[in-house]
Amino acid sequence: EVLEAMRDLESTRKIPVIVVTGKVLSEAEMERLNQGVTALLAKGLFSIEETIGHISTALEQKRRISSEAKRLVRMAMVYLHKNYSEPISRRDIAKHVGITEDHLTFCFRQELGITPILYLQRYRINQAKHLLKNSNQTITKIAFNVGFSDSGYFSRIFRRETGMSPEKFRQTSP
Repeated sequence: EVLEAMRDLESTRKIPVIVVTGKVLSEAEMERLNQGVTALLAKGLFSIEETIGHISTALEQKRRISSEAKRLVRMAMVYLHKNYSEPISRRDIAKHVGITEDHLTFCFRQELGITPILYLQRYRINQAKHLLKNSNQTITKIAFNVGFSDSGYFSRIFRRETGMSPEKFRQTSP
């Protein structure tokens, strides 16, 4: 509703809007956000520096990605959010969106500054962090539940993204 009101007023129509959400958005919600949102960021997937970079870019209006490319990235994001626990390849994502793998990666880099697979890994790690805090599942079980088929690989990616092991994260989480 806020976006619609902003579009209706000449004085607010060109203000860049950045949405940061922890909610899993439906395709309909993503479609609504395609109308006037400069950047869409999922909570917990980007470092502070990356988030500031996205905000700076949006405010400087340097981003030159087409609205169609934004729509494609957001379609891919919905697909990833719904299916993150399943094995997903770049080919699967591109096929779902209906574009080539290279174009998918190009669009993700333009929109988010990362590849679709890195986005998926970060999303999975974010889900794992929630499970580590709020469940008693083993780390191996959590790794499988969030889409990793190898718990060692999960631990390496987790450490790369958070700076600590899953065990340490669980121990230090309030």
